[in-house]
Amino acid sequence: MLTAGANDKVNPAMFWAMAYKVSDVLMLLAESSALVRLAEHELSHQELGAAMGWQEAPLKCMLDLLVRAGVLACDGTRFSVPVGTTSVLPLVAMEAQTRRWHASSGSLRRMLETGQTIDPLNAIQDEGFHAGYQQAMAASARALALHVFRHAGLPPQARVLDIGGADGAVSEQLARLMPGSTFCVVDRPPVQAHFDARIAGTAQPDRFRFVSDDVTHPGRLLLEAGQSNVVILSNLLHMIAPTPGRELLAKLRAALPPASRLIIYDQFLARDRFDVASLMTVDWVNLGTLFSLSEDDMAELLAELGYVSVTRRRFPLLPGALVCAETE
Repeated sequence: MLTAGANDKVNPAMFWAMAYKVSDVLMLLAESSALVRLAEHELSHQELGAAMGWQEAPLKCMLDLLVRAGVLACDGTRFSVPVGTTSVLPLVAMEAQTRRWHASSGSLRRMLETGQTIDPLNAIQDEGFHAGYQQAMAASARALALHVFRHAGLPPQARVLDIGGADGAVSEQLARLMPGSTFCVVDRPPVQAHFDARIAGTAQPDRFRFVSDDVTHPGRLLLEAGQSNVVILSNLLHMIAPTPGRELLAKLRAALPPASRLIIYDQFLARDRFDVASLMTVDWVNLGTLFSLSEDDMAELLAELGYVSVTRRRFPLLPGALVCAETE
């Protein structure tokens, strides 16, 4: 649970008004490669300062702050990056870029005043931004694929449709665990180059295909669903508005063959605590998607749409939850 620090007497409003200062330090060190250096080798603040060309005294203050915040570790005079921080460095870099873009675009104010939004993935043409997005989406692919493999009840010889699968990172990891299966990744056209680059490095690239489609107005992906027995929606539904999301799930229900598996992983809201998904409600306002479902809400929606054998599960090292169902 995220709290306002160890001191219960801290004023929550004051704490959260000032918490951006830690974020600013973290994002600066992530974007400048300082955290990558610390992830590769333990360094003193003098060594890191010399490598970066930075002043030692202010750098020491920032490193100490991140140690107190639990982002870095320090053994005497040498700083290091814990495994948990290392695993999310691409996500931190992505957050830094999107934060600057939303701030310069006035996203929150525009949404509150006009109800109009702009998706940075469609508005930003910088290839570096899109490459960073693919890296961020792939950051937890190995852990997610392992959990899906263990807990989603996947059939042998699966024909997997990975909707919103970006560059195919999750499918690639699943393919290592499911040698007899094939994978079709559906995403926006600009993503295909990243998909091609990733899959070209696999041992069996012919097991993977890419299909371009708009998930809010599904066309070809429904034809692909009719030839699949597993559908994965990973971190997708929170990026589209509630009505198109519900319609997509209903259309998949009609298109999938009997006894097919539907697997949804997303940043579902936890009703009993404040966590990372709670913070993401700001992103959902920025995007105009206003995602507000818990995993229990999603399970109820799937049952209402005619799916059966609905289960849900959370995992200690992943921020979201897994909801699985089946077609009759």
